[in-house]
Amino acid sequence: MGGIFGYVCKSPIDVSIVNRGLRRLVYRGYDSAGIAYLYGGSLVVKKILGSISRQEIEVNDISKIAIGHTRYASRGWPTLENAHPILDCKGRLAVVMDGVIDDYERIREKLQKDGHRFVSTTDTEIISHILENSSDYFQASLNILKSIKGVFSLAFIVEGLDKIFTLNNGQPLMIGLAQECKYISSDLPSLSGFSENAMILPEGSVAIISWDDVRVYNSEGIEIKPEIKRVKYKEEIVEKGGFPHFMLKEIYDIPLALVNSFTSLMEKYLSLASMIIYGAKNVYIIGNGTSLHAGLISSYYFSEIGINVNVVSAAEFPYYALDNISTGSVIVAISQSGETSDVIRSVKMAKQRGAVILGVTNSVGSRLALESNVYLPITAGPEMAVPATKTFTSTIIVLKTLSVYTGLHSGKNDKNDLINLKSEIEKLSKQLSTRLQEMEKEAENSVEKLDKESLYVSSSGINYPIALEGALKFKEASMTHAEGMQLGELLHGPIVLANKGYPIILIKPAEAEDLYNKVVKAVRDRGSIIITISDNDGDIRTVKTSRDLSPISNIIPLQLMAYKLGVRRGLPIDTPPGLVKAVII
Repeated sequence: MGGIFGYVCKSPIDVSIVNRGLRRLVYRGYDSAGIAYLYGGSLVVKKILGSISRQEIEVNDISKIAIGHTRYASRGWPTLENAHPILDCKGRLAVVMDGVIDDYERIREKLQKDGHRFVSTTDTEIISHILENSSDYFQASLNILKSIKGVFSLAFIVEGLDKIFTLNNGQPLMIGLAQECKYISSDLPSLSGFSENAMILPEGSVAIISWDDVRVYNSEGIEIKPEIKRVKYKEEIVEKGGFPHFMLKEIYDIPLALVNSFTSLMEKYLSLASMIIYGAKNVYIIGNGTSLHAGLISSYYFSEIGINVNVVSAAEFPYYALDNISTGSVIVAISQSGETSDVIRSVKMAKQRGAVILGVTNSVGSRLALESNVYLPITAGPEMAVPATKTFTSTIIVLKTLSVYTGLHSGKNDKNDLINLKSEIEKLSKQLSTRLQEMEKEAENSVEKLDKESLYVSSSGINYPIALEGALKFKEASMTHAEGMQLGELLHGPIVLANKGYPIILIKPAEAEDLYNKVVKAVRDRGSIIITISDNDGDIRTVKTSRDLSPISNIIPLQLMAYKLGVRRGLPIDTPPGLVKAVII
């Protein structure tokens, strides 16, 4: 995964301008970066390890054509070998890709049997080898579009051709239209200053780009005319993908991140991890903050398949659970950054007592990944804002998928459950994409009622952890004291504060509707300000989905409200005072 930027021009220009475009796309990847260009008739590739925002790719040449990439490590560790652009065996063709390929292991094995030499562990490399022996790159691109499963976009250049070929299979890709140059990028804002207009490449399309011509075709090879938009963004939001804050941008990333997270999970690692859980003597799920809340949700999933798990704060684990750890114990450790000290400390203690570690992290090259016997990537993409949004929802997807695989061993699930889960995730993703703007407006209207310094967030069942997570978001993004609690518990003590004008956010649960109605009446009778979140009649209407995925649908309004309240208060939302992405103490 990552960000793509490149150009093809009438006359040679300074290749280093690609650095400028890539810096604007650093939110899409910061593990490595690279540029490929044609110089003196040959392909030249330069790469760096680390973030393009902190260092430039050193290029002193001019060229008519170049493509660049800033990478987020999802398939393959953050190494120079895995940094894009990725070459073919002959070093004549360079590919950059954003997204993930489903069945790349099978394709890789076949290509290796055919004699292709792989130098990386990234799924992108299968594309360069598929294209390697082609004499018709347009037809080869159509074949890739039809035959390879996944969610991705890619671009490639070839020695001897002053053209960029692109392929869009679900990840965004744009073409900037200038008089003597054409540019490609993963988003519109990064094209600001390069071109005034841009072509939006539709899903399921192939484009052939020259400096003076752009031809776009659908998957059947029929030429089409994509939408053209004006590129006009304020400089201060260019590097946030056109959004005023990273937090809002990352909430809007959620629909696509859900699909990416499911698609990125490799069957052999899911099978191994699920087998370890099924055969465990005892299972503990540990994490902090948002990761802990995702773990709490997963306990409902594992309970459904007859697996009892203990969900414990990683900060509390050494005092509460360590004495129960021995050979046969399994620790499912969740950390988006993979660097949280409480998690790493608990993992090391558990390993010393013979436990097997299953890591769940959004950072493939992190300490948690290194300490784990098996790890599963969250693959939500880089998350720049400190308040976690898309990593939370993607972690839920990973844990739900792991539970379904574990159910295959216990006989509680079959292959149809995996097919159904994939279908549910794709449906939810599409519905959220359609609904998000309306949800944002409803959230903005709702926060006008939140003029107090304190509030409650409450739900029940599988959405009870969403009340906890929602309260955390209010603290982080709007510096509002918020308390998350179970619906029934709201009536036992906390209701004493629910007097006239006190704000209470109620999330309609997937279970316990009678309890929900009872609580609504009780707090309304006391004159509380109520904001309801529901998939049918709430103040903020969510997307109707299955019970197990309802936490994903229900957290988004809370994220949006916390964000909007923080904006109203003029707070530094992406970097709340006193907080960092990974708590290391």
